[in-house]
Amino acid sequence: MENMAVNVRRYLIISSILALAASAAGCGSGGGRPGANGGSTGPETTASGGTLANGGTPGNGGATANGGTTGTSTAPNCATAFTPSPALITDFSSGPAGWHAAIGGGKWGTVGAFTGSIFGFAGTNSTMAASVDQTNQYMLLAGNVAAGDYAGGGLSFDQCVNTTTYTGVQFTLGGTPAGCDVYFYAQTFDEKMPGSGQIGGCTSGCYAFPGTKLASASGVMSVPFSALSGGVLTTAPAISNEMVGLQWQLNSPAADGGNLACTGIALTVTNVSFVP
Repeated sequence: MENMAVNVRRYLIISSILALAASAAGCGSGGGRPGANGGSTGPETTASGGTLANGGTPGNGGATANGGTTGTSTAPNCATAFTPSPALITDFSSGPAGWHAAIGGGKWGTVGAFTGSIFGFAGTNSTMAASVDQTNQYMLLAGNVAAGDYAGGGLSFDQCVNTTTYTGVQFTLGGTPAGCDVYFYAQTFDEKMPGSGQIGGCTSGCYAFPGTKLASASGVMSVPFSALSGGVLTTAPAISNEMVGLQWQLNSPAADGGNLACTGIALTVTNVSFVP
């Protein structure tokens, strides 16, 4: 009987030790918990100088909500898309690659080959309208930018475009930015939301387009893809595989004590082409 009692005590002690070990093994399970809504936590990306078309603001490293991945997109992409030829995109003339007012509310480019629409956008306190002057053969971006705000416009493509045979974009600027800083951006499929005739595949963390600040707002400008930065896509091949539009943005310039407003903007854009 004594031996039986000893064995029972040994059994209870061993059982207690095993229970404690199992409990300890489970204590840290909460530390490896997936992100909210069951998804794995996504990376935070910085879009310094990036832009949001159609009423957004430049991004500066915001984290994606609900643990999603920044710049999530849906197929297709531009890797196997149409390659435009010749290099001229549009000159807004009455010629083959000009402006066709009677087609689809107005189309630029070569009908049956490479065409698109014009668009304008503005921040909360600013205004911007995009129009085409076929007599003077340019697109006009006209409006006002409030202090600390932005506005702009550009060309949306009617189809996904593969520009890997080109090295950049060339265009001629004129008119006046009314003191605003002028930026050029390449709109990319993975960062543009679809809708209202806009081709894109982005579903979250959108509009971080690669771009660059222009040194001048007058004359012929040639911008290589390799000079564009600040977007989610960071290499020239990645950018040139993703083109769905071009964008010119006017930002309120910094000044002592704050920013300045830009009143009476009348920026003209013409002779837009890819650089072979």
